[in-house]
Amino acid sequence: MRPSAIVYTSGTGFTARYAALLSQAADLPAYDLREPEGPPSGSAVLYLGWLRAGSIVGLRRARSRYRVAAVCPVGMMEGDAAGLAKVTASNHLENTPHFYLRGGYAPEKLRGLSKVMMTPMKALLTRKAPATEADLAAQEALLHGADWVEPQQLEPVLNWLRAQ
Repeated sequence: MRPSAIVYTSGTGFTARYAALLSQAADLPAYDLREPEGPPSGSAVLYLGWLRAGSIVGLRRARSRYRVAAVCPVGMMEGDAAGLAKVTASNHLENTPHFYLRGGYAPEKLRGLSKVMMTPMKALLTRKAPATEADLAAQEALLHGADWVEPQQLEPVLNWLRAQ
């Protein structure tokens, strides 16, 4: 099923940037799920949502309102197979095309529960010296923020859209 629109939920702006890039590249309108205007209920959509503790924020609401043709979870991790398998299982994406996009981390934009959840994570990861380059990169991201949004990451999504 070919989506007629992109619907997204963004916490700190990285998912919104991917939605805008994808909207331009695929010539599809993009709508924030939280805004009143959007595609008609029941429309086929491509949903982009940010990851919080392995859950794709807004996905349940998007599924109740639209026919979700594909999903793009946006998160901080590099996208290893084990992590992606957990995201797939915990969000029931086994029968839905999905494409992980690495977004970023903006500690200054965190609010509420997200800020509370990241405080102990930051303390845990910065308590000891990094053992690997990956540990160092994670520490740097948690301390200073990071932006991994790249248009090239959208290629698998665009290829899927072209095949629809």
